[in-house]
Amino acid sequence: MQKSGEKKEPGKGANAHSGTAKTESIMLQQVKGFKVIIAQIAIMVMLFPMVAFANWQGDVGSQLLTALKSNNSKNVGNFFGQNVSLSIKNESGYYSKFQAEVILGDFFRTTKATDVKQVQRTGKNSSNFYIVYQMATGQGSYRVFVKFTQVGGDALITELRIE
Repeated sequence: MQKSGEKKEPGKGANAHSGTAKTESIMLQQVKGFKVIIAQIAIMVMLFPMVAFANWQGDVGSQLLTALKSNNSKNVGNFFGQNVSLSIKNESGYYSKFQAEVILGDFFRTTKATDVKQVQRTGKNSSNFYIVYQMATGQGSYRVFVKFTQVGGDALITELRIE
């Protein structure tokens, strides 16, 4: 029995064993929690490219649709790569981003889109995909074919055909 005034030495007595057991239990819980966190991070790292690519395709498609509907060559040109294969009606060529934007602007000045609808989307691989739009104008209906290439995380138009 302990006398009054005496201090109990740490690690001795019945409570010392239960304290060690509690510490070990807490450590085991922390290790298990750490393993769960590592597993969650691994899953996120594996799924991120798929989710990012799906969002990348969806956003650029709707943004381009809006730009085409508004006859805005500048907004369409924002998606052009440094060089673009451009074909409008019967004229085609390989142009710089600036030249392609000017040529598209000339088309929009003479041919105003009244309605634009996405009709097809293909090629869901890691670096390219295609979107086809149907564009109604006062002069008739056009098929707009757009090829996108992923460059450094951005979707860039590398080919645009208006037929």
